[in-house]
Amino acid sequence: MPGSKVKEIKIDERELEELLVRCPDAIEDNMKILGRQIRTDSGPLDILAVDEDGALTVIELKDEVDDGQLDQGLRYYDWVRTNIQWLYRYYEGVDPDQEPRLILVAPAFSENLRRIAKYVNVNLDLIEYHAIRLPDGGKGILCRPLEVGRPPEPPVVPTREGHLRLIVDDKVRQLCAECLKELEGKGVEVRPLQDYWFSMWYKGRRFMYLGCKKKFFACLIQRSNGSWTGRIRITTKEDWEKAFNDEIAPIIQKIESS
Repeated sequence: MPGSKVKEIKIDERELEELLVRCPDAIEDNMKILGRQIRTDSGPLDILAVDEDGALTVIELKDEVDDGQLDQGLRYYDWVRTNIQWLYRYYEGVDPDQEPRLILVAPAFSENLRRIAKYVNVNLDLIEYHAIRLPDGGKGILCRPLEVGRPPEPPVVPTREGHLRLIVDDKVRQLCAECLKELEGKGVEVRPLQDYWFSMWYKGRRFMYLGCKKKFFACLIQRSNGSWTGRIRITTKEDWEKAFNDEIAPIIQKIESS
């Protein structure tokens, strides 16, 4: 029958609070409400609860997408953390050794808030809710936790020293460092790339790549006719001198004269 269907509805913040206080398990199993609209130095805290491990939990509610919700919740979190010893004595079931938690509840969260939340160094949860009209005419609520995620690892900036460290043979590593200095002495710009490679530039033109390996380094050099050599493996001074005289010096001279 049409009248028996569950229908999603819109509710305001006051109704949201009523539903969650009545059914805190909608947020998390064994969540216990300690108080609501508690006075703090940052205004009234929507809901204060304690989880099954005894951690004080700040629950900040919004009935719409609001990027200011995280900032507001953090101010209440700070108040709870500052007053945890007093709250422990006042409320039963609180473990003062447990770090407090912050839970934001809203119908949705902006990409901006979700991105910032990854960098917040507190025990933070985001929960989306859907309010529903039940077949008997009452109201219910369904909650879904969102994955906050972790901040991305900072990109690794390629450096000469980092590339050279890949070479485990001390003599080869020293030779590679000397070869790079030799090229720079001839006016070549050495640019570290990803994956332990360098690109070599002379007078604004790239003419060579050099890659570090564990037991050798390799060169790819552009020839005067525009083609490229295969990988030239370098492990000794003699290898380098041959590559320099046969391939590197001619292309530098060509660029110089062009």
